[in-house]
Amino acid sequence: MNPPRPILRILLIEDDLDDAMFFKDALAEIELQTKLQIITRCDSILEHVGHDPENLHHIIFLDLNMPLVSGHVCLREIRKDHRLDAIPVIIYSTSAIKSEVDDTFHGGASMYLQKPSSFQLLVIALNKILRIDWKNFTGRDRDNFVYKHALVSSGKSIFS
Repeated sequence: MNPPRPILRILLIEDDLDDAMFFKDALAEIELQTKLQIITRCDSILEHVGHDPENLHHIIFLDLNMPLVSGHVCLREIRKDHRLDAIPVIIYSTSAIKSEVDDTFHGGASMYLQKPSSFQLLVIALNKILRIDWKNFTGRDRDNFVYKHALVSSGKSIFS
């Protein structure tokens, strides 16, 4: 019998509360035990992550278009902190402008997830991303950095 999986601690940094609730609802559809923390601003990111290495988040989803401190600056702050440098940071943004994708790739983000157009696509994306073994993940390269959404039709998924 396999030991139970630990609760997956997720930090969502998102200033749009509708987008945050959409994310939370999609997360509830996935058969994983999770604990979601939502913060709406990046300017106090280091205060929210805690100091106990046993209670750090397992993964961070980061919106880029944030008030006061942008997601780009927030990503740099996360990557400068030795407690957080091994935590995967998934960019979670409406846009997928090449310059933003390139900046976040070079800034140390683990993956770029453009906010999907439907709830079902978000559930599928979160399910795939949260099941990646990030501790042993060695596939970070520019060609696979941007998550490609499944096309859902007639119950079949086809990846573009």
